[in-house]
Amino acid sequence: MKILIILGFIISNIVFADVVYMQESKIGKSVILQPYNSSPRTLNDLSSKNLAIYPDITPDGLEVVYVEGPATNDLSITYQHLEKNVVQHFHAPQKGMILHPKFSRNGRLIYYSAPGPKSKNTIFYFDRASEVYRQGHGLTDYSLESAKLLDGTEESYFPRPSSDGNFVVYQRNTEGKKEIVLFDRLENTKTILAEGMSPALSFDERWIAYTSKKDGNWNIYALERSTGQTIQVTSDPKDEMAPSFMPDNTIAFASNKDNHFRLFKLIKGEWISMNQGIEINEEVDFYSPQFSGNTQITQTLKAPFIGNPRSSFGTVSHNGKLYLCGGHQGAEHTYPPESFTDMFIVYDSESNSWKELAPRPVKAHGFQLAAYGNYIYAFGGFAYSADYKPAWKSLDQIDRYDILTNQWVTIGKLFSPRSSNIAVQIDGKVYLAGGWDSTPKFPNDKDGRFLDAIEVFDLKTQTSELANYKLPLPLRRALTGIEYNGKILLIGGLGQGASHFELINNVTAINPVDGYAQELSPLPFPTFAPAAEILNNHLYVFGGMYKTGTMNYEYVSHIYDMNLLLSSWDHTGRCLKETKGFSQVFKLDEKTLGILGGHHYFEGNDLPVSTFEAFSPSK
Repeated sequence: MKILIILGFIISNIVFADVVYMQESKIGKSVILQPYNSSPRTLNDLSSKNLAIYPDITPDGLEVVYVEGPATNDLSITYQHLEKNVVQHFHAPQKGMILHPKFSRNGRLIYYSAPGPKSKNTIFYFDRASEVYRQGHGLTDYSLESAKLLDGTEESYFPRPSSDGNFVVYQRNTEGKKEIVLFDRLENTKTILAEGMSPALSFDERWIAYTSKKDGNWNIYALERSTGQTIQVTSDPKDEMAPSFMPDNTIAFASNKDNHFRLFKLIKGEWISMNQGIEINEEVDFYSPQFSGNTQITQTLKAPFIGNPRSSFGTVSHNGKLYLCGGHQGAEHTYPPESFTDMFIVYDSESNSWKELAPRPVKAHGFQLAAYGNYIYAFGGFAYSADYKPAWKSLDQIDRYDILTNQWVTIGKLFSPRSSNIAVQIDGKVYLAGGWDSTPKFPNDKDGRFLDAIEVFDLKTQTSELANYKLPLPLRRALTGIEYNGKILLIGGLGQGASHFELINNVTAINPVDGYAQELSPLPFPTFAPAAEILNNHLYVFGGMYKTGTMNYEYVSHIYDMNLLLSSWDHTGRCLKETKGFSQVFKLDEKTLGILGGHHYFEGNDLPVSTFEAFSPSK
């Protein structure tokens, strides 16, 4: 049980995950796909007498990659789209031992090990879609002469990229040692994590598993990224190799404890065979299991919103339309006048198109919208102001948009300037909770004043009042808020102070009548600026920011699911197309969520995005 507590917050064994693995027998080396709901099948052509090794599968279970060829010194990468029946082959400029292809979890990049400039294997990567577009559609064979070289100075294998490829964990061979190395592509830094080989990166990117030889045999170890804590997972006298993770942080691996390699997973400290139900010949070995995420989830892309990419905008769904207002359209933590916008647009799901409407009377971000009848309301926000140092302030104005006349008017004021807060609509009232008054109290004041008062705006009378209760601790901003069963749900956030980041994992339910607060099962990790929404008593949380060290943070692309009836969290094994925070999420319909925009870091860029993703938890 000790291993369970350390490795994950809950073990649920998602049943909708597919697995691919290697199979070696007298016939040859093959790649096997084991869907969760059907019998295993061989993916490579056994009649070709090519060997096929080291497969990987995308989180949606639709794409597979592996290497194959007539001999170990003449290998190429084979890509298959299982649903579209597409097969493509990618060749290195010179024949050699191409090994260990691995998708970034968003499916965009393929990393692999191949002979480099010094004839030793090193790490390369390429964008499959861009490579196909560059060379021309209709081809099945491609030369990877334009693939990017991660580092040609060292011998390296087993690349394991993050969801967007911003960092890579791999095995480096140097001076008679095998080391596990993390290369941060954004910071251009390398960190030696351990001595070992064949690393694996968990779906939540918090854990790195690897195999290391101590006392004469190979065992599996796991390292937690943020703390550096390492635990020994297996201690068998035989060899445990090729570890990988299931979406719920269960570790799977190959072991030769019966003199042939078989696949196992570790549940509550017990080895569970993964070869049950498969007829096994004594001469057959299994190796290198890799898992999809929950394949019952469907993810698609909608038309990106118009105007500049931006984050921290307000959104509201109303009468079958989606309204989006304001936003931040610059680099993170920089707020020149041009980074603020008053743009107001609407999305029509039937035509999958956006239209520009009359702009809000003020350029701002960090505010939310509400809708009632023929009106859209915008409350407060974070705006530029040359009157202060830093040159910003929070707003107290309430603006109303008339859908019929396409006009805005300012109709009132908040009790206090407010931004980075939530606006939850329940029974004709809007509850404005959390956030801060960012207006500097003195020169160079960046801490602002976090707000504990909850303002209630009556949509029928268009008047405001203060609730007779306060926001429960911890006070926070950059949080997410939604309605659930008539309660206000507060999710994550950023704690008090601007000179540091205090990330919050609280999920708090507040009764809007009397202020009674109840803490639900906390988020899997403290985060701020996640996007969240509820479908069928499941709370889905998208992206946010994850702390990897004392002062190290990164945006993530994880999609978590909490069953609100059971208060249990699962990582879905799926991810957004980008690592990002400050997105907005809403219901496209009763089965589908839409996730809009946000801010991310990617390949040295610190920018917002205009991506519009659709997420449906059941096919």
